[in-house]
Amino acid sequence: MKENNKIIGLISLLELDKIGPAFIKKAVSNKCFESSDIYKEIKEITSSNNKNFDDDTIYDAVEKAKEIIFKCKEEGITIIGLTSDDYPSLLKEIKDPPPVIYCKGNLDLLYDKIVCIIGTREPNETAIKISERIGVFYANSRYTICNGLAEGVDNFSIKSNDQIHSNVIGILAGGLNYNTKKTLLKKTAENAEKTIESGGLLISEMPPDKKEDTFTIVKSCRIQAGLSYGLILVQSSLDGGSRFTTKSFCETQRPIAVINPIQSDFELPTYNANKEIILNGKKGLSKFTELKEEKIQTSQIFVIKSKDDYTEFEKLMNNRPNKIEQSNATLFG
Repeated sequence: MKENNKIIGLISLLELDKIGPAFIKKAVSNKCFESSDIYKEIKEITSSNNKNFDDDTIYDAVEKAKEIIFKCKEEGITIIGLTSDDYPSLLKEIKDPPPVIYCKGNLDLLYDKIVCIIGTREPNETAIKISERIGVFYANSRYTICNGLAEGVDNFSIKSNDQIHSNVIGILAGGLNYNTKKTLLKKTAENAEKTIESGGLLISEMPPDKKEDTFTIVKSCRIQAGLSYGLILVQSSLDGGSRFTTKSFCETQRPIAVINPIQSDFELPTYNANKEIILNGKKGLSKFTELKEEKIQTSQIFVIKSKDDYTEFEKLMNNRPNKIEQSNATLFG
């Protein structure tokens, strides 16, 4: 009952105007919502942080939270709250972790070693091959692959011979009841269903029925970053969507790997983000993510030039240094 009350309380807070994940991380402790009076606790939490809501507004938020929980039970969706021991510890480290995550599939994958593999929705042939090879390597190395299951690099990195690996976590930007409501793009929904069938896991911070949009897609990127030991950027232009996940990852003390384009691809605009990061390190990351250099906490920027580097990056993910440094890999060496 206490755990259910905590879930109700967390969702209720999210239903209140101008209250978001960063506020909830700061204002809510593991001891919150242990009493039987959720309404009173919500009022105390909000008013003590200069957020004031009348009783009717709080009542409506709690009722909405109960509706969401009931819907999740109908759809076979598990809810894990920020105050739960089951909540992923790495995800808690980011500044604005989702107060609740909605999950469907193999929950054991939440506690595996996770690597985030991302890139453009329109990869060239070289990037497609690299995405597949990297995905196979880390899947066979008992890493769980995490991304948004979108077309392009995301799609190719989670598959081998068109079969999705069993150890895949898809971070979705819409509700997990995509089979009964059109909450996701068609390709993403197809990959989501195949991920479940292969033994993988789906996660969203969006409740059932919520359709993905540009805002929720950008928000979901920080979950990919938050869950992962390391990030691998396969191919991206400077204005590509991968910049949002990369930006969130730059705010963690975890390593980033960038694929070194083959010589014939190096000047292609679709590799400009790779090129910028390889040539300029933190300055390149800053240009790509529009995050100030002093805000970048990335422990190491690692250039992947061949399959031999996959193992080296695995070592970096397992042994995260505290200070920021850049690998001394040369461009075409």
